[in-house]
Amino acid sequence: MSRTVMERLTEEKHTFRQSEEKVADYVLAHAQEVMKLPITELAEQIGVSEATIVRMCKKIGYHGFQELKINLALEMVKPIQTVHEGISESDDMDEVIKKVIAANINALNSTLDVLSSPELTRAAEHLLMARSIQFYGVGGSGPVAQDAAHKFMKTGKPVIAYTDTHMQSMAAALVQPEDVVVAISHSGSSRDIIDALAIAKRRGATTIGITHYARSPIDKVLEIKLGTQSYETLYRMESTSSRIAQLAIVDALFIGVCLRDPEQAVQNIRLTREVIAPKRF
Repeated sequence: MSRTVMERLTEEKHTFRQSEEKVADYVLAHAQEVMKLPITELAEQIGVSEATIVRMCKKIGYHGFQELKINLALEMVKPIQTVHEGISESDDMDEVIKKVIAANINALNSTLDVLSSPELTRAAEHLLMARSIQFYGVGGSGPVAQDAAHKFMKTGKPVIAYTDTHMQSMAAALVQPEDVVVAISHSGSSRDIIDALAIAKRRGATTIGITHYARSPIDKVLEIKLGTQSYETLYRMESTSSRIAQLAIVDALFIGVCLRDPEQAVQNIRLTREVIAPKRF
């Protein structure tokens, strides 16, 4: 039988460096809290580097902090809660839809509380002035990136969404300072997304992130951060209510850009609707 996270930490702690032992002690004492934190915020709370946390995770057999959190959650919460935090196994479909909608409403209201209006305005202005726009997303954030590209195509600018990590890095290597790259990441800890944004930033492009409001690794490669908030924990492999908040921010950005040139926006939307109309019965 494989060892639990807590067992691994307890049994291997004597082999750790002092800073790594400090991380282990914190996880052992605050496991419920650790499951909900991005690595950057955890590192700040403990007073160690992110590299120290990753190194400790690898020493007990995990690839990194995210894998440790997932395994910790599987051991400490009910299995169904890794699908959705508010759901119980005894719920019928009537109760399921009520809880899902309530979670979505909470995510939208909570996002309003943490989202910076000045940053939202800055993002809309950069998108308005952009030569071209790229949207990056992987996993559950991929469809949000595609939805964003679908909307922003109506601005008349060259717009594309990349959900393949190799394509993201290749595209980032070719951006210019007049371009804007928007990344969608609930956790803010996706290594591939962060690597691609770092490339784009080195090229001089404006980098915008739609991500969880808490401090996370993605912050280091963002010029503008648009924070979301939901009651989902960050150990989850898939996002649900956070995706609704991401889509709302995309809609707000699109409308914000359209409001800066409403005549052109209406014309573009009319042209795109005209060519789609014959494809419908």
